[in-house]
Amino acid sequence: MHPLEKMIAEGEHLHQDFKFFLSDARKIARSVAAFANTDGGRLLIGVKDNGKIVGIKNEEDIHMIEAAAQVFCKPEVDYEPRIWEYGRKQVLEVWIAPSSRAPHTAPDESGKPTVYIRKADENKVASAVEKRYLELKFATDPVALVVSKPQQRILDYFAANNLPFEAGYSYNIRRIAAGCLLSEKECVDAVSRLILLNESV
Repeated sequence: MHPLEKMIAEGEHLHQDFKFFLSDARKIARSVAAFANTDGGRLLIGVKDNGKIVGIKNEEDIHMIEAAAQVFCKPEVDYEPRIWEYGRKQVLEVWIAPSSRAPHTAPDESGKPTVYIRKADENKVASAVEKRYLELKFATDPVALVVSKPQQRILDYFAANNLPFEAGYSYNIRRIAAGCLLSEKECVDAVSRLILLNESV
């Protein structure tokens, strides 16, 4: 079996996305940033959502990826392109490794720099906790992971309400903040730090 067929047989998932064609570097930047901000992955360009290989039309797609990763992603994202020959067609594979410079932003529909992450087979806008978690995890200066008084209140609240410490969990920050007598910003920061602390144990 051709290596390309093996990849396509996996379908779209956390680490793989199909693109029929590229029409907007800003839109593709969201996929690039999402992979970099999560666990890395590959784009297969010239493949329909149903797995049918249609191929790329010309090398313009390579320039579009370059613009997406280096112009529209902030900070820019490293990537590795590869052209696969399949019959008379060519498929562009773009590998994006997990980044140590996350969070990366890409423009949303209005052009606002936005943090995207990969969930299952989709790109999603990162929640406030997910964004802060990435900021702390990849901060250039060491992050002090000690349990402060506000964090202890959150620990108690999480224990009482059986909540997990997971970056991808959908938290009701407003409710948690109110229950712990914190501002929403303080709550987001404290929860994010506790997630990192929990991961380091």
